[in-house]
Amino acid sequence: MRAIWTRLALGIATLALALASGSVSAEFSSITCDPSGDFVTGGGFIIPDPDTGNHANFGVAGGCKNGLLWGHLEYVDHNTSPPLRVHGTEVLEYFADEFDPNTRWIFGRAEVNGVSGFSYCVRVTDNGEGASAALPDMFLISFSNGTTTYTASGPLVGGNIQLHTPNPLTTPSLGCVGA
Repeated sequence: MRAIWTRLALGIATLALALASGSVSAEFSSITCDPSGDFVTGGGFIIPDPDTGNHANFGVAGGCKNGLLWGHLEYVDHNTSPPLRVHGTEVLEYFADEFDPNTRWIFGRAEVNGVSGFSYCVRVTDNGEGASAALPDMFLISFSNGTTTYTASGPLVGGNIQLHTPNPLTTPSLGCVGA
């Protein structure tokens, strides 16, 4: 378990720096959508701050459908008062993780507590279902507007991440382009 958190800590720090500098879009602009044409869906909750035990709920989806980027994001962190609410407004990029075939990255724009101007990054990992899964599914979110940066991650305490294979009838083999 320590190896997972060590690997995630480096990724979280990199994401926070990229989001804060506004370089996420430029850094990944050559990859608009994963050429596999797959997509991911998920929902549930994590405990971003074990000291309080408060949870954060999320619903996320992203990928390639009918040749276009598609997806949504809803996230509510109950560790703040009032709760922090993130609503994804646009998916800009989606791709598979370079090192883990069960992990997908989704980048986009969002409103935070009703205020626009935020960029978000979500990393989700589908580690299998039920008793057959050696590890729990994972969720990471990071967002920034250049001034404010937020990052939370953890194993799903409830819920599921599901990686879906592409439908060859609706997904072109060349991947996706932004809408």
